[in-house]
Amino acid sequence: MLNVAAFLDATAGRMPSASAVVHDGRRYSYAQILKETNRVANGLRAQGLGRGSRIALACNNRPGFLAAYYGILKIGAVAVVLSTTLRQRDILFQLEDSGAEALLCFEGCGDRAYADEALPAAEAAPLCSKVWIIPARTDGASAVAGYPALADLMAGQPDRCATQSYAADETAVILYTSGSTGRPKGVELTQSNLTAMVRINRALAAPEATAVRLVSTPLFHVMGQICGLNLAVLNGETMVLVERFDPGLIWGLIVEEAVTYFVHMPIYYRYLLDRADAVNTAAVRRTLRLCATGGAPLQDDLLAAFRARFGLALVPGYGLTEATSIVAWGGDMALPRATTVGKVVPGVEAIVADAAGRALGPEEHGEILVRGPGVMKGYLNMPDTTHARLKDGWLHSGDIGRFDGFGRLDVLGRVDDKILRGEEHIYPAEVETVLKGHPAVCDAAVVGVPDAILGQEAKTFVVLKEGCRLSGGDLLGWLARALPDGKCPGLVQFQASLPLTPTGKVARHLLR
Repeated sequence: MLNVAAFLDATAGRMPSASAVVHDGRRYSYAQILKETNRVANGLRAQGLGRGSRIALACNNRPGFLAAYYGILKIGAVAVVLSTTLRQRDILFQLEDSGAEALLCFEGCGDRAYADEALPAAEAAPLCSKVWIIPARTDGASAVAGYPALADLMAGQPDRCATQSYAADETAVILYTSGSTGRPKGVELTQSNLTAMVRINRALAAPEATAVRLVSTPLFHVMGQICGLNLAVLNGETMVLVERFDPGLIWGLIVEEAVTYFVHMPIYYRYLLDRADAVNTAAVRRTLRLCATGGAPLQDDLLAAFRARFGLALVPGYGLTEATSIVAWGGDMALPRATTVGKVVPGVEAIVADAAGRALGPEEHGEILVRGPGVMKGYLNMPDTTHARLKDGWLHSGDIGRFDGFGRLDVLGRVDDKILRGEEHIYPAEVETVLKGHPAVCDAAVVGVPDAILGQEAKTFVVLKEGCRLSGGDLLGWLARALPDGKCPGLVQFQASLPLTPTGKVARHLLR
């Protein structure tokens, strides 16, 4: 059956009492999650929603996300999964662009009242006529006056619901890109995309390494849905859901829940290490088996420090929303550079190509093209952009890369990020990797800025480690000695932090 909701049916039938979710001190069995999912599905049907209906879901990592997500998919509807960091204008755009007829929305977390942004957007969206609030507990009351809770949608509904199958090319999920380079695009993924890539990911790690997954990567992101949710449900694993990145909380849960698997962006591992003074290192070493990362180069000093403290390598990977997550995986292979992400995974094809789409040889730079069962259906309401990115079955990723002589892939940045300074080509990821090797540098990003003579100049934005001081001239001098001729940025700017997208990538369009 083409529906990842069938994974939940099967696992709940096979191991009903097993722990599916741990959240905020409460445990939810697979039987309980399935029962609530079925009630949501039946409640949506009672509201006149069904096959093909587009239903928006905006919720942090809490049990209600599962009930809503699988409930939508059970009835053959389209889950329009929204970021929980958006402001009203962007929420309204995505509700209108997707044609969402209803919204299942959490109230917010911490000091962020997400509902204050989402509810006015839903009221303004012409087709979005129904809204339900998802509280921290699935049986909880609505925290927003005048709006019913998820429990109200489930009230009086049967515990059973047949799972619908989707046609191979039928859209099941719409995910909006993070917008690191501008306005987000709606990526249409099919159940064929989802089920195939869950199974491909399944083969990449031993079962004992993923038995208990701590999921702090947002479930609205493709990595969260494939590796944090659908794969865990298929395997019958426990998901420890964390709604906000709190290093102390995460270290505590790793020990208390015997977490075996964790995945996040490299910068978050640095945050974890910076706040690891009180961690029971021996307890972490006993339980943690696999730590994965992606989305940015993995620095040698971070890798070495994590391995020295906890006895584990950080395993990089490379994926795209448009490819339904994984393309390349580091596994246990040697990684010669911080930009190396491993080899292309079985079941997926990738080449590095020139502007005409011809495959290039080892060590040649070009655009990464991807082909396989995870390649998206297309961009919602954007046929011209879809045609430009999907050619002859190949997804043009927009990322610049190279293969080495052993088939290992390096990801060097975005095609749009490549800086043309006169006749010099500067790839930001290469420069950033060297920059982050400076003992005083915590984080860095390199972008192109206009230059009246050269066309573009490379400008580096630098975040220093706490207590460190460094002049721009000293840093550029050090960098010029560490980089090949013509690769050193001409400008430097220090700042307290770098702007990030909801998934932790640098929002380069905000750096100028």
